[in-house]
Amino acid sequence: MNKELFKDLIRDNNLRLSHPRFLIYKELSSALTPLSPLEIYHSLNRKKRKIGLTSIYRCLDLFESLEIVFKIAERPNVKYKLCESDSHHHHIVCKQCGKAVELDFCDISDWSRKVMERTGYQVTDHKFNFYGYCEACKT
Repeated sequence: MNKELFKDLIRDNNLRLSHPRFLIYKELSSALTPLSPLEIYHSLNRKKRKIGLTSIYRCLDLFESLEIVFKIAERPNVKYKLCESDSHHHHIVCKQCGKAVELDFCDISDWSRKVMERTGYQVTDHKFNFYGYCEACKT
């Protein structure tokens, strides 16, 4: 997600583009791999950017609710990756190195129909991710 799109998304949701939010966005946007809150904290500290760990967790929760980041929950770690796409998408995550790739397609309409038929729920949204081994790790 580019900087202007990020700024617009924050403002469109009537939120303030605070300095900590922007620093965390920049940190995630320059990362080659998903980062944990602690990794973000240490990286910002090395750059003399003082942000509390609690603030980082709050920002990441906000970013997740706005679907700016993808949360990868692998015990005992939780890591976050900045989403490149601003439209509906899914991810595939390498179980060994943690590399996450966005999938720009979604065709689970048959699954949604079956879920609605079996549960009586009205499906309004979904989150679905794949896990496996990337090219480098599968050997």
